[in-house]
Amino acid sequence: MPSRCVAAGCSNTSSESVSVYKFPKQETLLKQWTEQVQRTRANWVPTASSTLCSEHFEADCFEETPQLMKDMGMHVRYKKVLKPNAIPTIFKRSLLNHKLRTESQE
Repeated sequence: MPSRCVAAGCSNTSSESVSVYKFPKQETLLKQWTEQVQRTRANWVPTASSTLCSEHFEADCFEETPQLMKDMGMHVRYKKVLKPNAIPTIFKRSLLNHKLRTESQE
């Protein structure tokens, strides 16, 4: 069974254009990834099989070689390679979270 992205509102699996990554084992990085997911999924806790997809990382979080090959029109058969200290930062805010925040500011 393919791994699905754990980010709220995302259910991407690995495909030609999307890569998925297991959560890091390094404690500091694991905590940072977890906190980012918790921005849209309060109290969420990762498991050994939790993954995030490439859609949640900025372009500068990836090694350049595969992207350069792709930009040159070459077929890249392997997933995008994350830099060792990459942190996911792209998450869609859920409508519920946005509504709660808006109401509390009134």
